[in-house]
Amino acid sequence: VEGDRERRRPAGQSESTRLALHLLGPVAVLRGGRPQPLPGSRKVRALLAYLALSQLAPRREHLCELLWPVPNDPRGELRGSLSRLRTLIDSPGTIRLMTEGEAVRLALDDVDVDARAVERAIQGGLRLAPTEHLRELVARIRGDFLEGLEIAHSPQFGAWLVAQRRRFRAAHLALLEALADRLAPEAEEAQAVLAAWLQISPFDRHAHARMLDAL
Repeated sequence: VEGDRERRRPAGQSESTRLALHLLGPVAVLRGGRPQPLPGSRKVRALLAYLALSQLAPRREHLCELLWPVPNDPRGELRGSLSRLRTLIDSPGTIRLMTEGEAVRLALDDVDVDARAVERAIQGGLRLAPTEHLRELVARIRGDFLEGLEIAHSPQFGAWLVAQRRRFRAAHLALLEALADRLAPEAEEAQAVLAAWLQISPFDRHAHARMLDAL
């Protein structure tokens, strides 16, 4: 029974089993650094991302309204999607997809999630972040949040997706500006950072002024 599952954590993860979830760009799941085959269903991948960022465990009814407002059997669709997710992200000895009555959540304390890493950095303040950490975070942003994962006939998910893309685009700009502040203006890296900044926000006068100074 799903509700009776207990999470069992291994004493430690080896590099060959370490799990990573990429949401900033096309969705990807890596195990030991190797990309894993993803479910063909866009809604399964959308469900994975939604659960990964949820602060509270959403209820099944909410998830059905979010992604399956049209089918005759949305709960059946949700059950099938959760089953595919469990195969993708659970590991021997570690259950990450938790179902407790009507609530569904992902236990990702041992999973490297790029979007969560960016969230933590922004919340903690970028002024005190080491420069190398800023570089690493900028490098991890491979594109828009859930790039290419639009879903037709799911207006609630569409609204959530637009809001998340705006939020992470703003976070990307904040990271680029913070990194640019650490670099010598004439440095090649600084110009690359400013070019990335302008690519996201081409009408930002401040970024243009800094690029002119760098050049």
